Amino acid sequence: MDKLDSFTVSGWIYPVFDTVGYEPPDLENPDPFHPPTLTMAPEIVDNPQTVVSRFDAITQTGWALRLNPKMQLEFVVGQGTGTVQTFTIDEPVQGWGWAYVAASYDAQAGVVSVHLKEKPYSPGDQQTARTLAAQGDVSTVPQAGPMRIAAVRNGPGAANAIFEKPGHNFNGRIQDVRVTNKALSVEEIDAMADPVVPDELKPFVIADYDFSQKISSASVVDISPTGANGVVVNLPNRGVRGRFWAGESINWNERPDLYDAITFYADDLYSAEWSSDFSYTVPKDLKSGIYSARLTQGDFVEYIAFFVAAPKGKPSERLAVWVSDYNYMAYAGISLGVTAKQNYPSHNWNEADLQFMADNPEYGSGGVYNTHVDGRNFAYGTRLRPDLGMKPGALTYNFTQDTHVTAFLENFGFGYDVITDELVDEEGLDLLNQYDVVISSTHPEYVTIGMVNAIGSFTAEGGRFMYVGANGYFWSVGQHAELPGVMESRNFFDIADRYLSNGTRGGLMIETGMQPGAIVGLETSAMIFNGSSAYRRLPDSENPRGAWIFDGTSEGDVFGDYGIDRVHGAAAGFEIDKFNPSNGAPRHVLNLATSEPLKETIEEIKLSTSPIAVYYTPASPPDHGQADIVFFETANDGAVFSTGSITWMSSTPEKNYENDVAKITRNVVERFLDARAVFS
Repeated sequence: MDKLDSFTVSGWIYPVFDTVGYEPPDLENPDPFHPPTLTMAPEIVDNPQTVVSRFDAITQTGWALRLNPKMQLEFVVGQGTGTVQTFTIDEPVQGWGWAYVAASYDAQAGVVSVHLKEKPYSPGDQQTARTLAAQGDVSTVPQAGPMRIAAVRNGPGAANAIFEKPGHNFNGRIQDVRVTNKALSVEEIDAMADPVVPDELKPFVIADYDFSQKISSASVVDISPTGANGVVVNLPNRGVRGRFWAGESINWNERPDLYDAITFYADDLYSAEWSSDFSYTVPKDLKSGIYSARLTQGDFVEYIAFFVAAPKGKPSERLAVWVSDYNYMAYAGISLGVTAKQNYPSHNWNEADLQFMADNPEYGSGGVYNTHVDGRNFAYGTRLRPDLGMKPGALTYNFTQDTHVTAFLENFGFGYDVITDELVDEEGLDLLNQYDVVISSTHPEYVTIGMVNAIGSFTAEGGRFMYVGANGYFWSVGQHAELPGVMESRNFFDIADRYLSNGTRGGLMIETGMQPGAIVGLETSAMIFNGSSAYRRLPDSENPRGAWIFDGTSEGDVFGDYGIDRVHGAAAGFEIDKFNPSNGAPRHVLNLATSEPLKETIEEIKLSTSPIAVYYTPASPPDHGQADIVFFETANDGAVFSTGSITWMSSTPEKNYENDVAKITRNVVERFLDARAVFS
């Protein structure tokens, strides 16, 4: 392309960030029902959004087809002399709609032409769709450096960085980026908007990027004879609907040609690419567990947590604690404590972290619970960017609460190895089968289909599983096929875009056809962040099959009225699971205990394979939210014990572990570790 004189660059765009109409969220008076998250939008609202470029923003050299901050399509040319020529269509581009855009340069005539043709879905919008153009004179258009889609070069990267720094990023979908070695006419540009390049124009095409190919990879394919393939930088969304999707399929595996767009965002960071400051060689004899590097600077102290697993294929203990690193990635950088803290009075927040995040909003992005500049949720979590929640003293949720599991085991002298989602995802049942007992994290919400199957196979083959959390096995997620350390979740995506880039079904685990109730006996029922509740024993707790679970308890029928909830501490809280005999749970489940009445303000969750639920008014549905404790046996002397609450393990330290929650948990660990125990 460096020798190009005349050329045309074109493609479909679907912009989603209206820089003209953007209003920053009111963080002082947030809507409690729709709380905002921190956003990078104020940082980029005044920047252009690049569609295609060979432009260096530092030297002001090259060309770019872009939207300016007024949402006007323009073509810019810089000669590196400090002056940039701009050719602009005066009317702004409409957001949230498809348009075909192009720029051509006729070297002989010295003329640049810019074109825009709207192609909205709605018949109502189609009657007002516009065809717009602009034109101007320019002597030469420099051709140098890589061609970038959705960005310009904005300087060198950090030391040892793989890529240079991008800038002026596009926000929205792009597809069918094409370059020809001639200045096309208006009629020819219209023809280039077709799904396939017309035969009469193919001899002029020197780049034709088909994003429907290699969706699972970090590569983009140029199907022109040039074969100038590209690489994906950071984490744009692949396998999303393109301009010509019309409802024929909601699975990109079936019709990848309809999922030929990529959604780009300015804040979709994969790796911070920070330079290494120090390294630590893990001693071969270091015990498996959860560790951290303690960093100090004056009075300031910070931690970097990491996990040490046993050597592959060589477990050091009979019991494994399965920590949920995919869940940590999903919640990474969650900024609701800054923007909607009043909605979560039960939580113990780290105030210093909240203030730091408010002052540095780039740390409040990523994960799954933060939103992009257009209000849509992130799809990716990555362990290659900083996360303030992965340390001692952070928000008492997820990682911090999982240390209550290991603290309990250490208090009673139970040896354990640590395994992670990433390890189980890679090694599957082979890893679980190295242990007699596996204990879950407190919040194993984000898991793969393979993980759920591995738990079922583990217990069917005689393994003993303790699910000591809630809201578990809820979302179907996946690893990126090529980029290490990435978890993808599409739980808040449109139904037609819920298949993950690795090809598996995303969204709710029940959308995949899997029933977590069949594996652990419970299903998610509610979230409650304004006070937790105790448990009450049920008649099944007297059944000889499970009565041993309560041996040595002393609090009576109601127990567990203590814990970490700042409003009211108790063992049933934050997020809770219930026993539902119709969700695939085994017929012989013992429902041992249920939560006492919950607080008035809860978020009920009703799982269903039906897309809608119908209620009749004025009658109201019965209360759905509750936490249950269940036990059941599996084949080959396997067994499952599930507690139905995220706060369960956080109640065990009460009175130095002298309480019924700790006693029940200890009874189960001891019986599950007893090779002589028979469960049948």
